Amino acid sequence: MFSGVRILVDETAPGAARLGWISGVLGAAAALGALTVFAHRDRAPLFDPDIGPPVGAALHLAVSLVWGLVFGIIAAPLRGVRVLAVAFLTSAAAWAVSATLLPPALRFGNDLYASSLRAAAVYILFALAMASGMRLARREG
Repeated sequence: MFSGVRILVDETAPGAARLGWISGVLGAAAALGALTVFAHRDRAPLFDPDIGPPVGAALHLAVSLVWGLVFGIIAAPLRGVRVLAVAFLTSAAAWAVSATLLPPALRFGNDLYASSLRAAAVYILFALAMASGMRLARREG
């Protein structure tokens, strides 16, 4: 059917799960940094007061890892600008799902940002960190 299409597999490349794990951890760190600044400026709690900081931090990391794995699976075979594009698309999907489907405890920052500009800053940093994590994981691999 697609006789002109050839798929090359690099056997030495890091797996999508490893790429996603590293991307998710870096994304979590970047988003948490921005959220910490916003919480400090507004004198607001960083995580949902009903669940507390340890559980809130664990949920933040878990959500970031899930989106990092989604990103890793999609972007693993890609290179260059395509990886960055997928990072931004994945981050946009995370924002959309967070804003419409997730309960407050599972949202980045527990709705700390009162404006869409703050939310955009968090998700842009998340995307850039995931793309950087992919590059870092490939360098180490």
